[in-house]
Amino acid sequence: MAIRAVFFDWVNTLVHLEPDRHVLSSQVCREFGIDLSERDALRRIYAAEAEMSGKRPQQWSPDGDPEIYLQYNERVLAEAGIAPPDRQTALRLLKRFAERYREVTFSVFDDARIALCQLKERGIITGLISNMPQQMQPVLGKLGLEELLDFTVSPLDVNGEGKPAAPIFLAALKRANVKADEALHVGDEHFSDGVGARGVGITPVIIDRYNLFASLTDYHRITSLQQLPSLLDTLE
Repeated sequence: MAIRAVFFDWVNTLVHLEPDRHVLSSQVCREFGIDLSERDALRRIYAAEAEMSGKRPQQWSPDGDPEIYLQYNERVLAEAGIAPPDRQTALRLLKRFAERYREVTFSVFDDARIALCQLKERGIITGLISNMPQQMQPVLGKLGLEELLDFTVSPLDVNGEGKPAAPIFLAALKRANVKADEALHVGDEHFSDGVGARGVGITPVIIDRYNLFASLTDYHRITSLQQLPSLLDTLE
């Protein structure tokens, strides 16, 4: 069946953080004498996200419970073969990361607008499925993406449930008014984007911008959004 709608993840799919999270993680770790390269940080972040998918809130605040974040950071370091620091140091590291994270902004990938425009020219419905617990329209407007996405769905629209849970994907299908086999979902995390989309019958596409998952064969895999049109041609 022809593809009528393409849904997109947000961070590391359409946009990236500036500075990127793995860059920031590496920089903060070095401040504390922990040698974690940027590429190792990226690999280990994906591994920790897969293990703790859906368990970690988006952003820690000083008056919040630090435990889940301490566990998350410990998993990142453990995945890199680095012994976790003592609790006092771990708390200081977490606080420093939160301070640096406040400086972070979103930046649109160069291939995002090109791909979205190409899809719109084909008459394909485009949507955003984001796990960020906020209204996305103001952010899209600020970044100049509002006119290129037909709708957005976030946990706010589905009683707080994000990917990989089914409701957020089903809400996207309803907004697009298409059947599951008429839709693709493009995201960078195979454990939430891939598993979640496939769970409701949507065809998942994993964007592997940093060539970390070359051995991943369970999904369609691209390294740039500019490869989407040719992938669509093969699926028609």
